[in-house]
Amino acid sequence: MSRPHVLIVGGAGVFGSRLARLLARRKGFRVSLGGRTESRAQALQRELRAIDEQGEYGFVLIDRDRIGVERLKEIDCDVVVDCSGPFQLSGTQLIEAAIGARCHYVDIADSRAFVAGIAKFDSAARAVAISVISGASSTPGLTHAVLDHVTSAWLAVDSVDVAIVPGNRTPKGRSVIAGILSWVGQPVRVFREAGWERGRGWSGGRWVSIEGLKRRRAILADVPDLDLLPARFSPRVRAGFDAGMELPVLNWLIGVASIPVRWGLVKSARMFAGLGMQIALWLDRFGTADGGMLVEAAGQDARGEPRVVRWWLRAANGDGPYVPVLPAAALIEALTFGGRLRGGARSAAGVVSLEQIRPWLEGLAIETKQVAFRGEKPLYRRVLGEGFERLPEVTRRLHRGRPAVIAEGEAVVAPAENPVARFLARRLGLPLEEGRLPVRVVIESREGREHWTRFFADKPMRSVMSAATGGLIEERFGPVAIRMRLLPRGDGLDMQRVSGRIWGVPLPGFLLPRITAEERVDEGGRHRFEVDIRLPLFGRLVAYRGYLVL
Repeated sequence: MSRPHVLIVGGAGVFGSRLARLLARRKGFRVSLGGRTESRAQALQRELRAIDEQGEYGFVLIDRDRIGVERLKEIDCDVVVDCSGPFQLSGTQLIEAAIGARCHYVDIADSRAFVAGIAKFDSAARAVAISVISGASSTPGLTHAVLDHVTSAWLAVDSVDVAIVPGNRTPKGRSVIAGILSWVGQPVRVFREAGWERGRGWSGGRWVSIEGLKRRRAILADVPDLDLLPARFSPRVRAGFDAGMELPVLNWLIGVASIPVRWGLVKSARMFAGLGMQIALWLDRFGTADGGMLVEAAGQDARGEPRVVRWWLRAANGDGPYVPVLPAAALIEALTFGGRLRGGARSAAGVVSLEQIRPWLEGLAIETKQVAFRGEKPLYRRVLGEGFERLPEVTRRLHRGRPAVIAEGEAVVAPAENPVARFLARRLGLPLEEGRLPVRVVIESREGREHWTRFFADKPMRSVMSAATGGLIEERFGPVAIRMRLLPRGDGLDMQRVSGRIWGVPLPGFLLPRITAEERVDEGGRHRFEVDIRLPLFGRLVAYRGYLVL
């Protein structure tokens, strides 16, 4: 039986060369390295032949943006894999040639638009019984394989969070840098706080902890999963994808590159790719060759119990660039060795399983681990202790922690009374519109804190609550933190202001806001609320009252 012939476009590049090595170790494929310069491939060819003495590892002169059907027929491959990138500005000539030549097509695209556009080739691919699959990479190929595994049989998914944090000393190519800079500072559509919002590429950020690595910063990335995670897993609250560099200075420099894009001075930060590559080479001596990936899901398991699963991957010794081609390797195997994948064009989301990917980790300095958490005592239960049980059932459900709470209702809002108070209210994110407004509240428990987003006519008011010393609860609005005592009642809950801080500095008594905050349950079983916040000298910041239906 002849070996399946795999053509890797960009075969001598950072990712193409890793895929070629994986296939060579299997000693079951004939591999052709496609590219524009044969000299780049010669050292890799010798390496591959040393791994598999019986294998064929040739070079094919090819330009993916100009290739035609007849040329691909001459090469006579079973699968063509595009590892060249960047895909943000790629054409579709290679896909069209693959369909015309009746060979399977796979790519490792990380471009949101490119992967979303692959579906337009579905009818043509079905007609000739081949598979055209885009994104057989870390996203969405690996992320969906992990999530299919960890959320199997779950009743509902609340949130999905993914982060990739490569090591600084791992090899990097200009196409990777150009791909990142293409979306830095650009508008990004993202599902969070139970709805679609617009963010900016490389904005926000969070700290990511992976066993064996120092904590790293990850920032909003515009990738296919921002569309595909909500589509396949229907999270109730959030689907996020962040990425970050090991060196803080690189994260900062990428952020600087986003400024002219945000200000409308340039169309794309991709124009800085050459400079970015030079800076990356200058800083290559710093940091480590260890990187990681984190996938976290929260929701309700098969028994309806709150559950959080964290799956992480750590790549050492510079093996991180193998991770983006692991799904591609598994997919090539599925397509060529008895796999029963249906024809057509689609993304790689859910096409190969984690079980199919795992064998390709053999021989690599890559380890994975999965940790699951079932119970987490809700914040209000921790603060109130036995008093939590005295609350009405509706109030307990509102403050249950997990699964996330999404409630809707109506509120009557009285905004700030004078220009100074309105300025302060705007800075704190308090509602400024007056009248009877629809209200939606999203409460999500993360790492022992409750994240509250109150939408008044679709305008968000955000705060974070956490436990404080002395049996108090602290609610933070931007730089302002107010500590309150919770007073349980048979018909609800009162909150009594105790102290406050701004930027960590305690506020003297005469500057403390006067706060009235009450929660009640009415005869119809609705959660009712009334809040009034006033400042000495400046008067009312905001007052609102209304109801929620859970």
